[in-house]
Amino acid sequence: MLKDLQQFEPIIKAEARKHNIQGMNWEDIAQEIRIKLWQKEKLFNPIKSSYKTWANKVMKNCIKDLIKGSQRKKQTLNRAISIEELQKNGLDIDNNGKICKIWEE
Repeated sequence: MLKDLQQFEPIIKAEARKHNIQGMNWEDIAQEIRIKLWQKEKLFNPIKSSYKTWANKVMKNCIKDLIKGSQRKKQTLNRAISIEELQKNGLDIDNNGKICKIWEE
């Protein structure tokens, strides 16, 4: 199987270079693809498809997952707010880390 992966290397590099994923360069993307192929190699069944067809599917799914992951991180960062900003709006953080209203007496 490792031999097949080595032969697939030019395709991995070419596909990785096509994508611009936040926080990653093409080499990081290529490495994630290699890792995913290595992790999934037990699922490869030569009766169902060729290695190239199977590897392309794994590669495309890996890239989709990386894109989704980068979008989730971006959304989380965009929603960050300081405690001071919360308090200006009459809110605070309780002992469980949840946002709550400030009770005035």
